[in-house]
Amino acid sequence: MTPDPANILPARVGIDVGGTFTKGVALDAGGHILAVSHVPTTHRHEHGVASGVLLALRALLRDLPPGTAPVLVAHSTTQATNALLEGDTALVGILALGEARDERRIGNVTRPPAGLRALQAFVATDRPDFGDRVRAVLQDWRARNVGAVAVSQAFGVDDARFEHEAGELAREAGFPVSLGSDLSGAYGLEMRTLSAVVNASILPTMVRTAGHVRDAVRDLLPDVPLLIVRGDGGAADLRAFEETPLHTVVSGPAASLGGAILGHGVMDGVFFEVGGTSTNIGVIKDGQPALKYMTVMDVPTGLRAADIRIAGVAGGSLVRLRGHRIEDVGPRSAHIAGLAYSSFTPADRLAGARVELIAPSPGDPADYAVLQTPDGTHFAITPTCAANALGAIPAGGYAHASPESARLALALLGQALGAGMEAAAQAVLEASAEKLTRTVQGLVREYGLRGTPLYGGGGAASVLGPVVARRLKVPFVPIPHSDVISSIGAALAVIRVERERSVTRQDPTVADLLEREVGDEAVRLGADPASLRVETEYSAREGRLRAVATGSHPLSARTRPLDADELQQQARQVLGEQARLVFGGTHHTLFVASRVRRGLLRRSEQHAALVLDGRGVRLLRFEDAQVLTGHPHVALERLQALLAGRAVAPHVAALTAARLRDYAHLHDPALLLQQLTENLRLEGQVALIVER
Repeated sequence: MTPDPANILPARVGIDVGGTFTKGVALDAGGHILAVSHVPTTHRHEHGVASGVLLALRALLRDLPPGTAPVLVAHSTTQATNALLEGDTALVGILALGEARDERRIGNVTRPPAGLRALQAFVATDRPDFGDRVRAVLQDWRARNVGAVAVSQAFGVDDARFEHEAGELAREAGFPVSLGSDLSGAYGLEMRTLSAVVNASILPTMVRTAGHVRDAVRDLLPDVPLLIVRGDGGAADLRAFEETPLHTVVSGPAASLGGAILGHGVMDGVFFEVGGTSTNIGVIKDGQPALKYMTVMDVPTGLRAADIRIAGVAGGSLVRLRGHRIEDVGPRSAHIAGLAYSSFTPADRLAGARVELIAPSPGDPADYAVLQTPDGTHFAITPTCAANALGAIPAGGYAHASPESARLALALLGQALGAGMEAAAQAVLEASAEKLTRTVQGLVREYGLRGTPLYGGGGAASVLGPVVARRLKVPFVPIPHSDVISSIGAALAVIRVERERSVTRQDPTVADLLEREVGDEAVRLGADPASLRVETEYSAREGRLRAVATGSHPLSARTRPLDADELQQQARQVLGEQARLVFGGTHHTLFVASRVRRGLLRRSEQHAALVLDGRGVRLLRFEDAQVLTGHPHVALERLQALLAGRAVAPHVAALTAARLRDYAHLHDPALLLQQLTENLRLEGQVALIVER
């Protein structure tokens, strides 16, 4: 008997393809875990990591409760990063376009980057035989086994007609194509070209991988949407993986940040994900991942991604000795050396062991300390072993192991150091934490996060997190289900599209076109139009206009919505107990709170304002603002009175029943009023937030 679809409970599936393991989770409509799977990542399978995705998905489907069915599959991956690091790249043809008089200059700034194989050709756009010349170049490249084409046109930011025409000709010739204008809308031909070349170099590998993943999921779940997590923490349809795989660099760590934000409501702090070989450290501020422009293989790109710092020390790192002291911990790990952890080994297997120094990989110094048993077997001594020896890992924790085995291993290490077991274990943890503390301190200073908690994720978070937090004198907050936090983030990821344009002045027409462009792209990639939010930001100093569209997949609106009391609590965490609701819409709520600031000579009253979305994520925050509510014509008349006599408009945002619009990029009062009047004329009620 076929079950009634109306009675089937929906589940969202998130799968993270890591360097060692591929981990999956299935979440119900409230974000609670229904099933978890762990399988080794299948790097050497003929279908690559897609085989591991299939195995993880099958395991989840076996363990799902009866009456539950997946409605969405999203995955994060290290595939793009690994392809670049391991040199799994194609020979790229760089097609540089521009006017004939600029050939030498264009040729100089579109040279291939070091470390990537590439050919280069220039085609003049002001010649009548432009198309024939492009076809001739492509025919030559086909004979020379070029695997992908990067097309970059001088001044393509303003007019990319020839770039698109050349791209279409290359696709017709059977090449995967990367366009500079698709990757960045900023001036700078060299940067756009480098971005396009790096992206093109991994296109063939990523297209194959995407195809295998699509086929694997389609075989099991033929009608279920498939998304991929991008490096900025958002998600997109799998076609984005095939078009701009460079967007998925740091996809896994970005998914972990998303899991902490969307799954556990983290708003501000340093997020610290400890794996077996390395530790990823990122920043969450105002409920969003901190982003920066990526540099890939020493090549600056025009793409922004989560600002992730990677440290070569983690729960499985090997201890290095010099004489009777610990010289370092890492970068080699038990996983790379192919060794079992001492603490996960039965104590009787370690009988008669002694400390030996080895070189884990060819070319490594022979200063890595391991245990060698009488039969010649080696076992790793790691920070996880040290934490278990000290009883620092609670029973039931992912990194909890045999205390007896751990104490035996650390006692033997202590003998080599001339110290006791506890002193040796503490020294291992402190040496590991020292490297991580410096990185965290740099992020705290850079993003102004003094005093905020250190949040722990990853399977070994409980090993090093508390030690680093103690050194920083901040609370350590372990994230529940930390070992699968990246898979949780993948399952909860929202669609996100960001574009930039180089501009010489404020122009509301350009801003409106850019807003529509990112909004349309987000919908094309799977976002529900009803959940769409578009923000623009203008930087006069950089001459740059940025638009960001975020939205949920139609099925994700059911995931972790907050009720009125929970939203009120989120607002109180930011604004204090005085926070009160002043405007509520379909997808957003506005809270304000009054507070008195005392100066040397007088007191002043401030009115902080905060806009939250339905999941409690902070969208906008003003330290001091005036809120104008009512019908649009009433609110706009009051705003016009506030702007009278002002040469520069303040930061203004408009909240309606269905949408939030941010007008931070408009500083001309007349242009601001004109844009607001046009956008709000059909609305019923509105709240204008005016920064003081």
